[in-house]
Amino acid sequence: MTLHKILFSIFALFIVSKYYMRTTPISVKLPEPQFSLLGPYNTTEVIVEDNYEQLIDINNFTFIHNPQPCKNYTAGLLLMVIVSSNPHHADKRQIIRSTWGRNFDSTKVVFLIGETKNNTTVSKLVHKEITEHGDIVYGNFKDAYRNLTYKHVMGLKWVKHHCPAARYVLKTDDDVLVNSGEMRHFLARELSPWGAKDLIMCQVLKNAKAQRSSKSKWKVTTHEYSKQFYPTYCAGWAILYSQDVIQRLLMAAQSIPYFWIDDVHITGICAEMIGVPRTALSSLILSQSRLKMVKLFGPQSTEPFIFGPPDLTSAGVKELWEAIPE
Repeated sequence: MTLHKILFSIFALFIVSKYYMRTTPISVKLPEPQFSLLGPYNTTEVIVEDNYEQLIDINNFTFIHNPQPCKNYTAGLLLMVIVSSNPHHADKRQIIRSTWGRNFDSTKVVFLIGETKNNTTVSKLVHKEITEHGDIVYGNFKDAYRNLTYKHVMGLKWVKHHCPAARYVLKTDDDVLVNSGEMRHFLARELSPWGAKDLIMCQVLKNAKAQRSSKSKWKVTTHEYSKQFYPTYCAGWAILYSQDVIQRLLMAAQSIPYFWIDDVHITGICAEMIGVPRTALSSLILSQSRLKMVKLFGPQSTEPFIFGPPDLTSAGVKELWEAIPE
């Protein structure tokens, strides 16, 4: 066989394999699923009474801005994404809007922020952003690191009152990339387009010790948390919830004292209260070594993934997105 025929054959195989990878369903097997899937006739409905003006121990809570992306989707969405964001991170929000966070009829994205009363410049920029994009859920509490639990619970509250028909809810951070096409495929074909029950899926953390050292960013006193170890909980940067869990977690979080480490509080303490186990995302998180493969050879070079590694820069999110064919 001549050289040009060999090259042509290799090229043809590459095109066929690329087509196959993009059109053939990929079965993702979770090692230990801790939830059940719904069908068209066994949907769940959880009735939760919630005081709209209470956010844990804040009794005069209000949404300063309250977008309504779910309003015209009475049959529900496949996925509602709530992104915990810092008011200063306008560039990160814009990167998400222009990459994986672009809205589809099946998927909507909003950003969760609190107030910056001591920084009028940032506050004005946030209001300008709200006017231009209308996708920021803005609460009347101070946006601060130790207030992240308020932000997380605000997201649960917003979903309960303003997007209760979404089949799945993803809580994530503004330095994360979601492989949105693969995510929709995973939810609709690997899980169920009608939703799930008792679903909390994440990077599961077990036997984590409460940090007492003054040098630790996550130092907690025995007054704040008396036990030596935290319950099993989720790394807070990517948590996939079913709608029934959102409602029950909100009820639990509104009924117990505030604890500032939000992933421990919501997906550990509150999840234990409502009796919902956590399911590991397993290989669906892209490791740093697999990230290099994707950048060099494309997503077909490794197993399917729905999340990039956490703590990406804006440039890192954009670079990885450009390596993923839409």
